[in-house]
Amino acid sequence: MSRPKLLVVDDEPLVASAIRTILRRDFDIVEKGSAEQVVADLGDGIATFDVVLLDVNMPGVPDGVDLFRRIEQLERRPAVIFMTGDAHIAKVLPQKTHTRCLAKPFSGAALRDAIAEVVASDDR
Repeated sequence: MSRPKLLVVDDEPLVASAIRTILRRDFDIVEKGSAEQVVADLGDGIATFDVVLLDVNMPGVPDGVDLFRRIEQLERRPAVIFMTGDAHIAKVLPQKTHTRCLAKPFSGAALRDAIAEVVASDDR
């Protein structure tokens, strides 16, 4: 049985590194520094991932929300968990997108709980 695949999309290398450290035993992890990189490197291959951890605000176009909209159009969609340093966005975004959103900084336990929740409720 293969391990679940996790895509981390964040322009902050320290955040991506921390996530990798926390989850590397449980997931095959691919990191990208921007939504632009994801689109260029993976295209619709995003559908092969089980979970996407997606920073909301990143430089460039598309940003995290734009990439989420693209993911929503895929036939097979990975579970998406947003990450943001903006507490207001962390409260509002889940209501608008029906996703989880972690406010940075978050703990390893909060990250694991969010992933467990989205995987358990996955209705792809």
